[in-house]
Amino acid sequence: MSKSHKFILQRFLEIRFADPVSSMKLVHNYFVYGTLMGRINLYNIAEDKKIKLSETNSENISDISFNDEEKSFYIGIGDEEIKIYYLDNISEDSLPQNQSINVYETDFDHSKNCENAFLFLTKNTFFRIQLPQVEEGTLKIVLMESDYDIKYFNEDKDQIKTDKYKNALPTSNYTVPFDFDGKKFLWVEFLSSKTRNICVSEIPLLKEDKPYKYLLDVNIGHISQAKLLPNNRVVIVHSLNKCEIRELNSAFTLIERFDHIGEEVLAIDIFINEENENIINHKNIDDINTFKQEIVFNKESKEATAFKKSKKYNINTISNRILETSDNQKNKNQEGKNDDDGYLTIRQNTKSEKIFDINNICISTLDIDGNVNLYKNKKETNLFNLFNIENIPQDHKDKSFFSMGYAYYMKTDLNYFCISSDHGCYIIKYNNK
Repeated sequence: MSKSHKFILQRFLEIRFADPVSSMKLVHNYFVYGTLMGRINLYNIAEDKKIKLSETNSENISDISFNDEEKSFYIGIGDEEIKIYYLDNISEDSLPQNQSINVYETDFDHSKNCENAFLFLTKNTFFRIQLPQVEEGTLKIVLMESDYDIKYFNEDKDQIKTDKYKNALPTSNYTVPFDFDGKKFLWVEFLSSKTRNICVSEIPLLKEDKPYKYLLDVNIGHISQAKLLPNNRVVIVHSLNKCEIRELNSAFTLIERFDHIGEEVLAIDIFINEENENIINHKNIDDINTFKQEIVFNKESKEATAFKKSKKYNINTISNRILETSDNQKNKNQEGKNDDDGYLTIRQNTKSEKIFDINNICISTLDIDGNVNLYKNKKETNLFNLFNIENIPQDHKDKSFFSMGYAYYMKTDLNYFCISSDHGCYIIKYNNK
C-alpha cells in the first residue's frame, strides 16, 4: 500500500458558513465538537452516526471534557454554563437531554464579567481567567462536586474563608492562556514589546508557593502553541514551525527540538506512545496529564484488552518533588535568565505522578499547507497531506482548508485524526488493511 492510501476520509462533518469549530474532543470512538455560535454535535465513529446535541446556545462552545466514570461529556457554554450529556441517554430519535450548571448566580454577575473571560474545562474543574479592561486580572477556579454544587477558590479577598488558599492570582491584561490540565495552568504574559514570561501555576495555589515564571530568550519568536506535558515539561511551537520540549526548571532547559515539516503550525495534539504495539493502542494525554486518573478504556474494546496486557507501559511514582532555583545558580546572572528566586519554584504535590521517557512522548502537528506530521522516537515524519486524501471533495481542495484565519484544532488517538477546517471537520482514518 502506498503512503497516500494509508489514510482515508471516513466522514466529513459540515459546519455552517461563518460558524467555525471552537472546541472538540475525541474519546472512546466518540467525537464531540462545538462551534462559535453555540452548536454542539456528536459523531459516533464506530457506528458512523452524527447526532445533534444542541442547535443553539447563548455563547460559543468554549471547551469539552469527558468524565470516564460517568461516561459523560462536560461542555462549556462560553463562561456562564456547563452542560452535561450522558452517553447512555444520547439517541438519534429525540433531542438528547442534559443537566445544566450555572456558573454565575445571576445574569447581572455574568454580564459584568463576561467580556474578557476565558475558560478551560476538565473532568471536575471549571477554570476561568478573568481579565478586566483596566485593572489586573484574576483567576477564578471552580470545583464541581458530584452533586454539581460549585465551590470557588481564589476569589476576591473578602470572600476568602480559609488561609489554605492565597488571594486570586494576579495576571497582566496582556496574558495569553494556553493550557490547563486540571492541576496546572500554563500562560504567557507580555511585559513589553520584546520581553515575555512563560508561566505555570499549580491550582489551587499553595500559600507558600509562587507561580513559575521564566523570562523568554529573545531568540524564541512568537509562541503559537503551548501545552503541558508529564514530568514537569512543556512543548511549545514558536517562529511558525519551531517545536521544542522544555523542562520547567530555573534554566527552562531544552530537552528536544525539531522543525515541523512544512510552514506555520496551526494545531498540535499529544499522546503517549506504546512501542511495538499496534498504532491504535495509545492513550490520549488529555487524561494522563491529571496524574491521578487511571487508564480506562471501553470494556468491550479489543484495543483495551491488548493495552492492559502490555507490560511496556512503565509507570513510576514520585512525591513532593520540588524544583529549586539553587539547582542552577550559575544561570542567575546570564542575559535573558531569571533573577527572582521567588518566581522559580513549582511544587508537585502528588503521590502518583506518572513518569514518561522522552521516547514515549508522541506529538502530532498540523500546518497551514495541510501537512499532518508525527514526532515519535525523537524523529518527525510526515503522515499525510489533506490535499492527497483522495476522497476529500475537490472543491474543498480548490478553496484550500485554512484560508479564513480561524483557530483550528486537531484531535487524534492515532487511529483517527479529527481536523477542523474552514469547511468543517474531517475524520481521517488510519487504513491498516
